[in-house]
Amino acid sequence: MQSNEILDTKLYNYEESLEVYRRLDWQLPQNLCGIIYKNAIKNDIISNINADSGYSIYLKRSNGGVTLGKYIFVYQRYSNLSKTIQHETGHVKQSKILGPLYPIVVGIPSIIHVALHKNKCKDANYYHSYTEAWANKLAGLKV
Repeated sequence: MQSNEILDTKLYNYEESLEVYRRLDWQLPQNLCGIIYKNAIKNDIISNINADSGYSIYLKRSNGGVTLGKYIFVYQRYSNLSKTIQHETGHVKQSKILGPLYPIVVGIPSIIHVALHKNKCKDANYYHSYTEAWANKLAGLKV
């Protein structure tokens, strides 16, 4: 290996490490919640299907989906699993944009929407709330 290649490799590793630090620092609250949630439901997780794209997707046995920082957890038997995962990647992008504000701007309103949607919302489309519509837009989905 030539000295230029070694320097390029070291620079790449440095930039990669810096990006990991920035992501951990900027998204710290939701990434910590993701790690805690992953450990809390470890017996419910079936597999990790994608760890190379800057986020981790975990298929789980129980119903529902949630994104916490770079951690995506989705029910394995959703009728349109790929579309659901794509939607959840929109939440990852929201987390990257909002950083520590994500739990306040997206997380809490999403939890409230999930709790109230079935009985209180007049719009049958789950994606009508701003948190879900924005996630779809960031993910390139039209629902």
